[in-house]
Amino acid sequence: MAIVKKDTIVFSNGREITAPGGIISITRTLELSDYYSRNVFFVDSAGKVINIYQLSKDELIEIADLMIRLWMELKDNVRQADIASPAIFKAKGVRK
Repeated sequence: MAIVKKDTIVFSNGREITAPGGIISITRTLELSDYYSRNVFFVDSAGKVINIYQLSKDELIEIADLMIRLWMELKDNVRQADIASPAIFKAKGVRK
């Protein structure tokens, strides 16, 4: 499974890509963007798939798993702590 190290996503195959904040977002059309809302995996107006990072199928699945895991952690933390509690968030010193 992919992991985040600062501004880098590291895949299980050892490949690394730079993604500011280690964040990849997804749109309602399932296109992917990096932190600055630059499209990195999308279909252009001519119908061609653009893959800025040249992600493999397995790497794309790892990104999806990584982002899902982070959302699940947030959801679990919100359930366990008050919405105004800093316990919802990972401590900055703990970030990987």
